[in-house]
Amino acid sequence: MDEKLLTAEELAKFLRSSPAQIYNILSRDDEGTELPKSIRLGRRRLWPESEVKAWISAQLTNQCETGFSPKSQPQPKTINRI
Repeated sequence: MDEKLLTAEELAKFLRSSPAQIYNILSRDDEGTELPKSIRLGRRRLWPESEVKAWISAQLTNQCETGFSPKSQPQPKTINRI
């Protein structure tokens, strides 16, 4: 098995995101929905490249079937006055 395992930094580069965003999603426990499933080796999290590609394909398929719709509506901006 010559599966390439991606670190958080490599995953961020692959997804054109930042490592901080990857860790933020992990801390919210949104793995599987906002990120592909990872494996743990000690304290490290690694992502199999095939899982990442399959997750991206599933995201694209889901987006094409349902059309683009943001998960949450933007909150109206409020002005704080003293």
